[in-house]
Amino acid sequence: MKFAVNTTEIQRTLTKLGGVIPSKSTMPILENILFELNGGMLTLTATDLAISLTLTIKVDGKEDGRIAIPAKRLMDTMRSLPDTNASFVIDVALNKIRIHTDTGQYQLTGESAKDYPQIITFKGEEQFTLDTATLRRIIYRTVFAVSADELRPAMMGVLFQASGKELRTVSTDGHRLVRVIHMMKSASVLKKDIIVPAKALHVVMKSVEEGETVIGVTDTHVKFSFDESVLVSRLIDETYPNYESVIPTDNTKILKVNRDSMISSIRRVALYASQTTHQVRFQVEKDSLQIMAQDIDFGGEAKETLPCSYSSDPLEIGFNAQYLVDILTHLETPDVIMKFSTPTRAGIASPAEDGVHDDVVMLVMPVRLTS
Repeated sequence: MKFAVNTTEIQRTLTKLGGVIPSKSTMPILENILFELNGGMLTLTATDLAISLTLTIKVDGKEDGRIAIPAKRLMDTMRSLPDTNASFVIDVALNKIRIHTDTGQYQLTGESAKDYPQIITFKGEEQFTLDTATLRRIIYRTVFAVSADELRPAMMGVLFQASGKELRTVSTDGHRLVRVIHMMKSASVLKKDIIVPAKALHVVMKSVEEGETVIGVTDTHVKFSFDESVLVSRLIDETYPNYESVIPTDNTKILKVNRDSMISSIRRVALYASQTTHQVRFQVEKDSLQIMAQDIDFGGEAKETLPCSYSSDPLEIGFNAQYLVDILTHLETPDVIMKFSTPTRAGIASPAEDGVHDDVVMLVMPVRLTS
């Protein structure tokens, strides 16, 4: 098995695969990448059994073959090399890999391809298409709010719901909730709700390039096909919480403010917040937003005032600073609109003007105000 490839190109490919490879596994073979050479096409596959990513690149290939190569050592080697060509000479019988460059050579030992887990194959799946820019934007706006609590597995992924041309994606960790409604060009064939694991979506967001992504679904798995790449992930087989019931419909106090100014102000003021609650307090009056924090234990205190557009009754409400910054960061528009009701009801944030016309709602739960 022999092939030559540019080090920068294979490093970029290996970096994408690195998002799938488990850092620790009871199956050492999963810490390898499966290399398959067929003529001038080299296919690389990584899996953790729940998620599999397959990428194909063009190489100068001879003597087709298959072998599993240790991921970390290969990635570290390619990352340390300059932009040059590398020739791989592989003895698949002995599982020996030799890498030659203009200035050196490197040898490592792989594993038999026969020991590598078989990647699931799809048959007769439902499919729909999204352009990659839309898919990346939807993932970016939702996956950050996914729960990491293994006791609530349904919330460890993003819910995908389709009805006609309407595609809804939802994520929540119990403190924040995001709902994005995107109108597709044609009706989706998705017949049921699916929950896609956050890890799979992180890999997709980092891997997709330009063009379109074909999304295929079976009862147990989802497949993302883009460029010369295919990601297959097991779905989360749980029932998603009734998210609509927690989105307030009577938040009539409307605040419009510059997003970047608000993020910067919250970050500065939060330096003086309690390290336990991370609470920042909003005092909103006519066209004025005061952001305050106090650390009673260490005697710290800070406040800033921002101009805004607000004409409702005065309001005082508290939030976890980090949750609020996360939400504002993922809105990506110059101005944001926040809607409030009472100090104990969730606040809603949305982009003031979204050029892509997605319906975006981001909800954040308040924290009890401390004296």
